[in-house]
Amino acid sequence: MASFSGDPYSWVVFSFPWGTGDLKGHDGPDEWQTEILQAVRDGLLTIDEAIRVAVASGHGIGKSALVAWLVLWALSTFEDTMGVVTANTDTQLKTKTWANLAKWYRLFIAKHWFALTATAIYSVVPEHEKTWRVDAIPWSVNNTQAFAGLHNEGKRILIVFDEASTIVDEIWDVTNGALTDTNTQIIWAVFGNPTSNSGRFKECVVGKLKHRWKHWQIDSRQSKIANKPVYVFECARMYYGKPPVVELDKIFGLTTFEVG
Repeated sequence: MASFSGDPYSWVVFSFPWGTGDLKGHDGPDEWQTEILQAVRDGLLTIDEAIRVAVASGHGIGKSALVAWLVLWALSTFEDTMGVVTANTDTQLKTKTWANLAKWYRLFIAKHWFALTATAIYSVVPEHEKTWRVDAIPWSVNNTQAFAGLHNEGKRILIVFDEASTIVDEIWDVTNGALTDTNTQIIWAVFGNPTSNSGRFKECVVGKLKHRWKHWQIDSRQSKIANKPVYVFECARMYYGKPPVVELDKIFGLTTFEVG
């Protein structure tokens, strides 16, 4: 696995039983997922600054799968990796983000290296369970220390915000201020629907901070994962014609972001 430490895309291709069982009909990552995995790979060529990835998209394109891959890749290819995954709500974190991690963990070729619980995934190597792990932590403005304490000098740090558009700026600020370790691989990946015309997520994708982030806006109709013609038809029928713009944001990843 260490040979894939600098290549998350090749790791994904190697680490799961593509084309069989639960993955029958799937031959690997989607094009947009491949592009992001390769962007992380390219960012690892230097550790002078954090790798920041921001993805705005619609539903059903495989964001949670990509989150799971990043977590499992980061842990399995770099000893004593530390990380945090959070989401817009505790329910989202438990029932969507972490549930998807459990699915890919079950399929992972080296799952026996790690133990997975409802709130963490960590190494089974004795005396490494505290230093080689990723935790699922609900965010709270009353408890920012989980994000302020993200230090792992000389190793690797992974931070994931899922459904990031509703995570308040205070959490972003605390997290950003913690990314100061030298000689450390730092990967900060944020994902969400482009449903809010304010806030840090919008700034990372189309606003004043976009120059600091590798950013994407993915139209979910271009994803090969879901049955998009059926999905589009059902959504149109649900809204009896033309959906409200905010629902188009959620369904397709089209955005009402305005550059500020």
